[in-house]
Amino acid sequence: MKNILKITALAFLLISFASCTDTIDPKVSPNGFKLNALDPTGPFVLSPLDGDNLLTTVTWGPADSGVTTVSAKYTVEIAKGGTNFAKPIVASTTSTALKVVWQEGYINALLLDNGFVPDAAVDIDIRVKSVLGESANPFVQYSNIVSMKVTPFAQLLLAFTKVGDNPATAPTTKSSSLYTSDTEGYAWLEVGSYKFYTATGGVFQSTNPFYGDDGSGALVLNGAAINVTTAGFYLIKADISKSPKTYSLTTTEWGIFGTAKPFPTGVNRKMIYNNVSKKWELTIILNGGKGFKFRNTATTLILGAFNSAKVGVDYAGTKMSYNGGDINLPGLTPSTYTVTLDLNSPRAYTYTLVKQ
Repeated sequence: MKNILKITALAFLLISFASCTDTIDPKVSPNGFKLNALDPTGPFVLSPLDGDNLLTTVTWGPADSGVTTVSAKYTVEIAKGGTNFAKPIVASTTSTALKVVWQEGYINALLLDNGFVPDAAVDIDIRVKSVLGESANPFVQYSNIVSMKVTPFAQLLLAFTKVGDNPATAPTTKSSSLYTSDTEGYAWLEVGSYKFYTATGGVFQSTNPFYGDDGSGALVLNGAAINVTTAGFYLIKADISKSPKTYSLTTTEWGIFGTAKPFPTGVNRKMIYNNVSKKWELTIILNGGKGFKFRNTATTLILGAFNSAKVGVDYAGTKMSYNGGDINLPGLTPSTYTVTLDLNSPRAYTYTLVKQ
């Protein structure tokens, strides 16, 4: 009789333990969930003029894990098409929401940051990751995969092309960032008629759309050619997102000024444009331990040392900034330097100092 009572008590104890275990760690099952078609579905050709525009909305149904009292958390992942998510990219923050909205600028930055090539169409696979639980071994499910075709963009480029020349070899203007259209560039221009050509798939050619003058000094698609009546080294600007669309051509001559110049200090000293190297050059005595900047003698444009705070219209690349600081000389004594200023690559201006 005592043995029967002991067995019965043990049975109740086991049932009670099992019941407690199920309460603490409920059983889950991989019942899946569905990622819906994108809205809209694409294909998408991204543009710096539309960085804040809605691209598409991603929605999905709730994950069914067999547990109704606990909410899963979701993360949207993307990967290059056909790679089976060998290198998944997180494309949304983790939350309990069943929807994310993507803007053009966000997706463009995400693709470029992960090595995708601008101006080249690519297939992207999309899936949603569901995570249930906060423990070291969470319950994970993945949705089905949907795909989209998208073409990311680089900074906006225009080719200022003399009529009859190949736009692929023409001087270009470039925007100050991915999400602006304030393009600029420098080039020696001969007398003639010019047009601003756009790129198609990253390629400039004479069959591409172009902008010309609308007769009032503004740009318009397929407008009249823009006349350059005096040869010279020009600052070329164009902004096709403004209304009206604007452009300007300003002749420039560059020089050196600042306390590094001993004869006399601070007075602008003109550089010479080299038609072969297409750079501004000057051999000059400069004081060690002092600084200088480059200044356009025809306007108030100043190029100085790179300053990461100089963005927007002051962005001149990663080596120099408009209205940047002094370019300081080493040493403490005067020395002769050959100084060059290279403005051939828009928004990527550089200089060199060679001690003689």
